[in-house]
Amino acid sequence: MKKKYLIKTKYGEYYVLIWFGVREKVCFVSISAFPGVLTEARSIAEAKRYAADVIELQCLAAIDEGKLVVDDTKRIYGKRVHSGAFELFA
Repeated sequence: MKKKYLIKTKYGEYYVLIWFGVREKVCFVSISAFPGVLTEARSIAEAKRYAADVIELQCLAAIDEGKLVVDDTKRIYGKRVHSGAFELFA
């Protein structure tokens, strides 16, 4: 059964789905904010740590490319974010 967890990172809070693959005998992690990103671990605790690592790496890569990152609580992270000002780049 898939269960939703909120993972807190330095780039915001993200929901992930974690489930146990009976045949593979590992926990799988899917991150809805980053489609196509999937990782696996031996336990729920390890899966949460791996999810946080993957989220931070994906966010860091996006920010290095000059993109803004919006977490699941609608907070914005990136190099172009200034306090009190919002600019939209298309």
